[in-house]
Amino acid sequence: MYFLSPVKVFVFDRIYNDKLCIKRLERILDALANSPKLTVFNESNILDVFAELENLWPSINIASRVPVTFTRPLVFTTMEFRSPGFDFMKLQEKCSSDTARRYLKLILGYMTTAIDQHPHMRDRENNCVCWPTYNFGTIAGCSHGCLYCGEGREGKFLTIALNLEEIMEKVVRPIIENNPWNRVFRMILSGADLITFEPEYGLFEIFSETLSYYPGRYGYFHTSSCNVDWLANIKHRDRLIGVWSVSCESVAEKFELGTGRYTDRFDAAKRCQDMGIPVRYKFKPVIPVKNWRQEYASAIEYALKKTQPESIGFCVYMWNTYDSMVSTLPVDVMDPECLEAAKNSAQQMKGKVYGPFPHEIRKKIYQHLIREVRRHSKEVLLYISTETREMWDELKGELGQDPRSYICGCGSLAIPGRKLDANPGLRYSTYHSAPI
Repeated sequence: MYFLSPVKVFVFDRIYNDKLCIKRLERILDALANSPKLTVFNESNILDVFAELENLWPSINIASRVPVTFTRPLVFTTMEFRSPGFDFMKLQEKCSSDTARRYLKLILGYMTTAIDQHPHMRDRENNCVCWPTYNFGTIAGCSHGCLYCGEGREGKFLTIALNLEEIMEKVVRPIIENNPWNRVFRMILSGADLITFEPEYGLFEIFSETLSYYPGRYGYFHTSSCNVDWLANIKHRDRLIGVWSVSCESVAEKFELGTGRYTDRFDAAKRCQDMGIPVRYKFKPVIPVKNWRQEYASAIEYALKKTQPESIGFCVYMWNTYDSMVSTLPVDVMDPECLEAAKNSAQQMKGKVYGPFPHEIRKKIYQHLIREVRRHSKEVLLYISTETREMWDELKGELGQDPRSYICGCGSLAIPGRKLDANPGLRYSTYHSAPI
């Protein structure tokens, strides 16, 4: 796992009632780069723990040989499946904000277990083209600290659920069994890059084993990490598909503080490809830095010389306004033309999930990326991720795929081997207004 140096570790005392949870905790603690102070808590002193967590990180007193984002506190808990009771409601009343209440729920184990991602009607409302799918999650927060990610930029701590066996039985198995249309499931929620805690955490060993009981079912690890060598020891790695969020040199250096060099992810994908694990890339988010054309061209060339990905997707930085972008990103390293276009379009893009960059700027970026890929490969499947219907209409010829039924990087039907396993339960993407 990552060489983390948390300023402090907190452990919910109910973890000590489960031998498997204890072993998982001990493995992770043994792998840390430091020996942080450990506080065991329960519901009687949880407000004191919460008050400490609100002010513990970041600290100007942190002196660390690792990225400062690796020093976030860790909170170990067990995922709770019962509805919050009266005592919890009384605790919530003492919280000062919605964010505080959300953090309190995480500590107590009331985490998001799974979500129905990109249903047709919601994507129709947002003018967003994707595939419906189910996401699972067992960790909230991330050590990478990417500036474009709210959790990475602002999260005060990471919450890790340790009762993985129970999560598989009560969440993963029922969703697999009750949704036969969904062929590939995503293990990604709450801003977490889950493989950064492997192999000590053991999530993907138990997730792939669970998938192995269901013929034709697979799971994604979706990552910006190069921590992959442990996958060679996973018995059922044939049930896993690797999807990397990738970037160019300046974006990795200036915006993705804890991810390492941009080439590291392509090198990691090569190692996975050699293990027989399907490899896919998403340039997401594409951030137009000052030298974006040359930098993304270099990244694409490196990726395609190093590996043979099944697909490559593109998504320009979105889900923001012009104001939120300039307040959270180092805009001095960004392309002035693209920034000016976003500024001039601020009113037009207001309320649009695909903002802040207007259509023509995004289109110009996509066309450049498509051309660069095609310079090196005519076969790799291309798509745009969570983009508009209008963008698909204009680029489908250049992308070479039908937006109604395309193969992407982490869709619910994109099984290994560049295949789309369309079935009576799901035939079309959310380019359609409703399932057909």
